Amino acid sequence: MPQSTQQAQANRSGSASAMPATAEFFDRVSRKENAALLRQVTGTVRFDLARDEQVDYWFVTLDNGVASLTRERRDAECVLRTDGVIFEAMARGEINPMAAMLRGQILVLGDLRLLILIERMMPGPPGAHDPRAYARRERTES
Repeated sequence: MPQSTQQAQANRSGSASAMPATAEFFDRVSRKENAALLRQVTGTVRFDLARDEQVDYWFVTLDNGVASLTRERRDAECVLRTDGVIFEAMARGEINPMAAMLRGQILVLGDLRLLILIERMMPGPPGAHDPRAYARRERTES
């Protein structure tokens, strides 16, 4: 079940290291194993994650499936702004990015197409199963 904004805020912690799913998400973005998900994609995305009185910046450059990551505030083709706790829940698969945008929990400026492509690397909801694996298992058990 998706985490509510109130629950996410109640779980807020002030240190950057307290956001493990966020760090894991950006680590996953920069790995070469994601090249197939983002092949033929070129662009820049900046994530502005508010935490207490500061903003953490994550800048992702996509170049035909190769992603590079820096921690800086630069102009980008797509900018996603949200509370760090909301993004942490998105990085755990508890909040869907598109649904969060429609609810006003995140603000997206610029090229929305890039957000949709980045969303491919977000985990599914906790407890969700890959439908292909389920179908294969059903065929072998029948």
